[in-house]
Amino acid sequence: MRGRGAALEGTTAMQDHAAVPTVIAPVKVKDLPAFLAAVEPIARDLAAGDILAALARHADGLIAATAIGAGVERAWLEQQDADVLVDLAARVVEVNADFFVRRVLPAITQAAERLAAMPTGSGGTSGSPGSSTQASATAM
Repeated sequence: MRGRGAALEGTTAMQDHAAVPTVIAPVKVKDLPAFLAAVEPIARDLAAGDILAALARHADGLIAATAIGAGVERAWLEQQDADVLVDLAARVVEVNADFFVRRVLPAITQAAERLAAMPTGSGGTSGSPGSSTQASATAM
């Protein structure tokens, strides 16, 4: 199974760049806001597995997301050849896709289903923490 901590496979381009990371780990919570902001505009292309289309349409977001996901400085990545960017981006997607597809999307779907199943009150505060106390006080 691919995923957590998957090793980067060496390619000729990667071997020419000694500082390229050899392991890509899943994105950490502290990096999620910046990673998701960078990925959002390119998500459709990435979901289709078309990294070259993502690069053509959203190069800035792809560079940012790849740097965050690979744990490298953006300035360093910007100095590399395009094949390094494409190779790292593919590995970042590969490692993190499993996490998002198997963990995040089902959790979001379940939460949305629970919210949709909740009864809605006319005031909209029937489930808030002080509402039962206030309702009891006014009923006395």
